[in-house]
Amino acid sequence: MRLPILPLIALSTALALAGCGSEKSVTAKNESVSDVAKKVSDAGLKFNPGRWDSTMKFVKMEMEGLPPEAKAMMSKILGKDRTFASCLTKEEAEKPDGKFFGQADKRCKYDTFSMGGGKIDAKMTCNAEQGTQTMTMQGSYTPDTYQMTMSINGAGPEGKAMSMEMQLSAKHNGECTGKEDG
Repeated sequence: MRLPILPLIALSTALALAGCGSEKSVTAKNESVSDVAKKVSDAGLKFNPGRWDSTMKFVKMEMEGLPPEAKAMMSKILGKDRTFASCLTKEEAEKPDGKFFGQADKRCKYDTFSMGGGKIDAKMTCNAEQGTQTMTMQGSYTPDTYQMTMSINGAGPEGKAMSMEMQLSAKHNGECTGKEDG
């Protein structure tokens, strides 16, 4: 299954961290990932550099026409936490670019994007090999934590309908150790 899941996770992580500790905000409609990243950077929304420990949990995964073996495998990951750590350098924190916001830049565009006052709300459309996918993100953040729910709907393998929902949470955990996942 080739879905832009990992780039979108990186994207949502970066977006959720932006603006920590500020009252500034960014809104956008029908803009590329890199254009939104530039708006965040230009607005002075900054990230807290250092290590971020994150937890991701799939709470829903449905795909049309899935064989029983694949359904059984998917059910094993539902509700289970996956943890990972990332290191955000001072330079990345001060001037995030399109690459930092996930590698989905060429395939994805924000339909709407709103971030400020500790809240984020976004809708993105991505063109994947198998068809169009729509992702929504809603969440909240503080200078050292964030929580977000992401939903992805659209075409899965062989163009069949698929729907996923995942929850992400993270906390700033001091300096980078060099043992982070990314």
